[in-house]
Amino acid sequence: MQSVRALYRRFVRWAFTRFYREFAWTYDTIAWLVSAGLWRQWVLSALPDVHGRVLEIGFGSGYAQLALAAQGRPAIGIDASPQMVALTARRLRRSRHLPQLCRSIAQQLPFATASFESVLATFPAEYILHPATAAEIRRVLAPGGRLLIVDGAQFTHDGTYERLSDLAFRATLQSSVRADDIAFPYLHSFVSIGFHFNTSWRVVGPSRVMVIHGYVAEH
Repeated sequence: MQSVRALYRRFVRWAFTRFYREFAWTYDTIAWLVSAGLWRQWVLSALPDVHGRVLEIGFGSGYAQLALAAQGRPAIGIDASPQMVALTARRLRRSRHLPQLCRSIAQQLPFATASFESVLATFPAEYILHPATAAEIRRVLAPGGRLLIVDGAQFTHDGTYERLSDLAFRATLQSSVRADDIAFPYLHSFVSIGFHFNTSWRVVGPSRVMVIHGYVAEH
């Protein structure tokens, strides 16, 4: 049984990689479908809390990058997927914004120490599990800086569509969008190096989104 579960987990990981790379052109459509059209609003739910120079890790199809550019905020985005980098660059250029993007991984951020006042990650992939990711985020955050993670959404209406969406999330080993309790075990890697966290729910239409606020206390 354990071998079957391990095999299924590897398959899901492989499928997500393909979805995020070769099939990146389908990302927005599928995200829209499984979120009942709320995906973009979920992604943008933490933007009111960012300040100063912003680094977005794993920007995906670029909704937050576009919103930050439209607001005139200084922001840089990194993503490991060349397809997502290209897709987001096109999206920004179509809106007459200069892309500030680079292809990189979260475990090796190509930026100087204390470069950003805010680091943003929305529905992070497995990179968030690596202790090196936590260490790099702390390194590039300026004193008094803030880490914002959007992770965990729940429908507040329990209909057939929402149940089917929840089934899709569970089948792909993601958090339920109907359960009340959501765990974020990866935060232990951040806590162990000095981060403190608080969480808040943001109402987004017929749903709510968990926004995690992280900071390092100054001594």
